[in-house]
Amino acid sequence: MERKKYFYWFGLGLAGVLIAVLIYLVTGKWDRKPLITEQQQPRTLALASKEWTGDFDKMLENRRVRVLVPHSRSLYFNDRGRERGMIGESMRDFEHYLNKKYSKKLGRRPLTVFIIPTTRDALLTAVAGGQGDIAAGDITVTEERLKTVDFAAPEGGPQVKELLITGPRSPAVRSLEDLAGKTVHVRKSTSYYNSLLSLNERFKKEGGFWSQKKAPVKIILVPDALEDEDMLEMLNAGLFEFIVVDDVMAKMWARVLPKIKVRDDIVLRQGGKIGWAIRKGSPLLEAEILDFYKNYLKKYGVIETRLVQYHRSMKQIKDPTGTAEWKRFEQTIALFEKYGQKYRFDPVMLAAQGYQESTLDQTKRSPVGAVGIMQIMPATGASLRVGDIRVTEPNIHGGTKYMDTLLTTYLPDRNFTEQDRTLFAFASYNAGPGNISRMRKLAKARGLDPDKWFNNVEVVTAEKIGLQTTSYVRNIYKYYIAYKLTLKALAEKSEARGQLPTVKNKPGEK
Repeated sequence: MERKKYFYWFGLGLAGVLIAVLIYLVTGKWDRKPLITEQQQPRTLALASKEWTGDFDKMLENRRVRVLVPHSRSLYFNDRGRERGMIGESMRDFEHYLNKKYSKKLGRRPLTVFIIPTTRDALLTAVAGGQGDIAAGDITVTEERLKTVDFAAPEGGPQVKELLITGPRSPAVRSLEDLAGKTVHVRKSTSYYNSLLSLNERFKKEGGFWSQKKAPVKIILVPDALEDEDMLEMLNAGLFEFIVVDDVMAKMWARVLPKIKVRDDIVLRQGGKIGWAIRKGSPLLEAEILDFYKNYLKKYGVIETRLVQYHRSMKQIKDPTGTAEWKRFEQTIALFEKYGQKYRFDPVMLAAQGYQESTLDQTKRSPVGAVGIMQIMPATGASLRVGDIRVTEPNIHGGTKYMDTLLTTYLPDRNFTEQDRTLFAFASYNAGPGNISRMRKLAKARGLDPDKWFNNVEVVTAEKIGLQTTSYVRNIYKYYIAYKLTLKALAEKSEARGQLPTVKNKPGEK
């Protein structure tokens, strides 16, 4: 299994677009001289740290502020000890700002801002419960959320909008009304989902005796593990027809995703505000955050400077359901089903891995000699005793058997769901099982779940090993979602025709 140095692009190459979305949080500009250097080491705490519920005066006394963040390539990630993304960098600036402001009081014992990566569903409850002091990460201020936490959101800050985003396979639309009957993919946990529900309610009310009834938007749910940037990349690859994304995030990514179009003229929600969530009854902390915004972020113009500094090119994912690619999927899926069943792996995920490795092309040979769909090294293939890996079936058999061997030998204490079993196998396949075993132990020590990949072991792996492995797994997951959505559409099409499901045609083909 060749170590995929070419997968590094998918994560590290995104560094050029990571910074702009801080506009969501405390919009202003970025300083001509960043307050931190890349060599500074991260400070992290386990999510399961001791609960504490004081205001900033006590934080200053304890010399500690805890910030909860989601793990995201746009917001926060740790690449082999280097904190990247606008949350990571802005929090280091916040730390420096506070230490400079209170230098006399702090003396030689500086205050530390600890970053606690966690899942989105835990951000607000953890702040309210005292496991963190601030939650930051593209969090929209809503009436429902204000029941749990307060927000530090500057007056006169940006009014974010939720816009329709189109891609290379999007039908023509001229207005919001043209979305009637169209398909939009969305995560249920987002405000975008609620906006689409509201639009459908509006369509329902507008259809009356004297007016033509409008068909509702067809809402297709995708896993919450996908972030906005994942959705935009998949749209750019032609995997979705329409998605909804906040304007700043969409415009940032549009600079490097040439096939998406941000429809400023089709707005689903406007007037939204983004802020840092804080515990109720924390006026001193709120004042410090707003002071940081006014007298540093806005004053010195850091956002534009850093956006230019970090803006680099990036490579996009491909469409695994394109005509030639789909034909290869049809030709190999039976083998993935056969060996997926034998070794207890999701066959569609295995096919997605094969696409990531070789675009399901058995003729592929890597520069170091890896062979076929699963890119198996000849020596490894011989040790697996599955036959000639230059032939498609033994190659798929060998790759699947190898992953099963990795799990059985190196992760014996695992208690994975079916999906996580496959994700951990992919990670072990790419980074080596010994490394992933070590990452699980480190994750457990931090209070993360060692048996869950996304937003748990994934976080530690990015920090200690780098983005190559986490990007590899996420790429496969995106291809998996693309395959599953296509198969679902085919099944619905076949059912409508009164036939059994088939994969003979792609949706929209006759």
